Amino acid sequence: MSSPPRRQTGFTLIEMLVALSVFSIAALALLRLDGFAIATTADLDSRLIAQIVVQNEAALLATDAGSIVRGASSRAVANGGRSFAVRRTVSPTDDPRLVRVDVIAVERRGGARAAMTFVKRAA
Repeated sequence: MSSPPRRQTGFTLIEMLVALSVFSIAALALLRLDGFAIATTADLDSRLIAQIVVQNEAALLATDAGSIVRGASSRAVANGGRSFAVRRTVSPTDDPRLVRVDVIAVERRGGARAAMTFVKRAA
């Protein structure tokens, strides 16, 4: 009597190719996700520094004891090794004792921007 033929165990070449292709697609997706995360982090960093510049400018204007001049003005500010164009606009409000101050900072190189509006007592 002959014994039944033994079945060979293991993976076929096609099964290995399918497994490798699925793994490579997953790896490519992870690489793209990593690149997106790095770009998003850099953008958030630029926005954060722009927000810090705006808050610093607002604090300088809010604590300035002198009279505030109505109208628009611009100046260049360096912070965190980056250069920003800061524009402030002072406009009247319905109450003549108060003025509205808008401060906008735009990074010259990257284009990150931040804005803040506050009200100050007119001197």
